[in-house]
Amino acid sequence: MATAKKERIDIRLTDEAKSAIEEAAILSNLSVSQFVISSASERATEVIEQHRRIVLCEESWKRVMDSIASPGQPNDRMIRAAERLKKLGA
Repeated sequence: MATAKKERIDIRLTDEAKSAIEEAAILSNLSVSQFVISSASERATEVIEQHRRIVLCEESWKRVMDSIASPGQPNDRMIRAAERLKKLGA
């Protein structure tokens, strides 16, 4: 039976930061490792989501909404793309 490998991250921190992390872990009823992993994972997810979102100014948002509300006629390129998509069975 194969065992899963565990990755490791070594970090250096100040005494104050270590003390704060240890206290927060205790207050959260977690081990220091569990607390650090949970906190870092949550923050990583936030950062990734922020970078995956598209942020539009008000004018751009209005143009998108207008296009959805009143779509124009498809051009030749869009028609060919739709035909290829149909052939793929989508």
